[in-house]
Amino acid sequence: MKLLQVVWNFPNTVMRPFDMYYFYWPLREAVQRGWQAEVLTFQVNDSQPAEEIIDGIRVRRCPAGARKGRPFSWPFIAALLNTDANIIYCHGYGTGSSELAIFLARLHGRKVIFVPHFHAYPSRRPLREFYDKILGRLFFNLSHRVIVFTDYTACLLRDLGVNKKRLHVIPHVSRPEIFADVSDRREAGSLLREAGVTGDPLILGIGQLIERKGWEYIVRCLPAVIARFPQAKLLILGPSQPAEPAFRQHLEQLATKLGVIDAIQILQDNSPAFIRDAYRAATILTHPSFVESFGMVLLEAMTAGVPVVAHQGTGIPCIIDDGVTGYVVNVRDTQAYTSALLELLSDPALRQRMGAEGQRQAITRFKQAEVAEQLFTMFADVLGINDSV
Repeated sequence: MKLLQVVWNFPNTVMRPFDMYYFYWPLREAVQRGWQAEVLTFQVNDSQPAEEIIDGIRVRRCPAGARKGRPFSWPFIAALLNTDANIIYCHGYGTGSSELAIFLARLHGRKVIFVPHFHAYPSRRPLREFYDKILGRLFFNLSHRVIVFTDYTACLLRDLGVNKKRLHVIPHVSRPEIFADVSDRREAGSLLREAGVTGDPLILGIGQLIERKGWEYIVRCLPAVIARFPQAKLLILGPSQPAEPAFRQHLEQLATKLGVIDAIQILQDNSPAFIRDAYRAATILTHPSFVESFGMVLLEAMTAGVPVVAHQGTGIPCIIDDGVTGYVVNVRDTQAYTSALLELLSDPALRQRMGAEGQRQAITRFKQAEVAEQLFTMFADVLGINDSV
C-alpha cells in the first residue's frame, strides 16, 4: 500500500518538538505498518531540496509557481496525475492545492482523504462564506473521508451540508517524551532566566502575535492580576515573523495605557529547548484565541502538566475539560476571565490537581498509538482491506 500526503510545507524539522509533527506521525506510522509513504509539497524557500528521504518517507518538493503555495505548478500537477498511491491524503483548505489534488484523485479513481484544517472565523467575509457553502462543500463531499480534529468542527461541516458519513473526528496526538522529566522543576526556567525572563507567577501564552489570537483581552486582565501578584509576568512566545507586525505595537500601546507594560515580555524565534523550558516554568497557560481548529498548545500544556485558562470558543472546549484540566471562559468577559486566572494563580493545590489530570488525559485520550489505530482503521475501510495488509 502507498500513502501520498499532499501538504503545503514539509520541513526536515517535522520530528522536532513543537514543529509540524502532525504532518509527520501518520506517515511514520504508515512506514512502520509496511506501507510506502510519500509527501508531495512545495519548496517554500531555496534551502529546501527538491527531493529527499526523511525517516523512510520520500519527500518531493515542487516549485510553487508564480503564486507561492498555490497549485499552479506543472510539476505538482504532473506528480498528481502520475501517482500510483492507493490513498491521497490532503492537508489544507482554501489554498487550492488540496482541492486540485481531490479533483485529480477522483478523476483517476484514487481514494482521497481530506484533512481541511477548517477554521470558522467569528465574522466571515462574504467571499469566504461563498467558498465554504459552494466550493468547500463540493470538495468535502467529493472526498471519500473528511478528517477533523474536534466535534466542534464536525458540527460546523455537517451544518454546511457535508455528508456526516464521510466525517471522522481524529485528534492530534500528544508527545509525552518531550516532557519526560517535567516533574523535576528544579532547573525549570534556566533558559528563560538567561534570556532575562522573570516573573512569579509566570503566565505563559504561545502563538502568533496576531489579533485573532486574543492577546489584547488577556492584557486587559493584567491590571487586576498585577494588583494581586505584583511580580507576575505574561510571557508571549511566538514565531519569528508574525502575520500582523503592527499588532505588537498596538498591544504594547495598550499595555502602556493600562500601566502593565513592565509585566509583559514578548519573545519570538524561539528554539524547541526554550519553548520546553517555558512550559516547565509556567504557572499556568493562557490561550485567549478566537479561532482554533484544535489548539496544539493546549495539548502541549496538558502534556507538561500545566493547567489552562482558555477562551470559550471554536474547538477549545473539546480539548480542555472545564473545571477539571483548566477553565474555559469567554475572554471578552474580562471580569470572568480575570477571576479564572486569579483562582488558579491563588491556589497551588488546584493547579497541581488540574495539571495532573490534564497530563493524564493527554497521554490517554490523545495517545499516538490509539489515534493511529483510528486513522488506519479508517484507511482500511476506505480501501476495503484488512488493516494488517
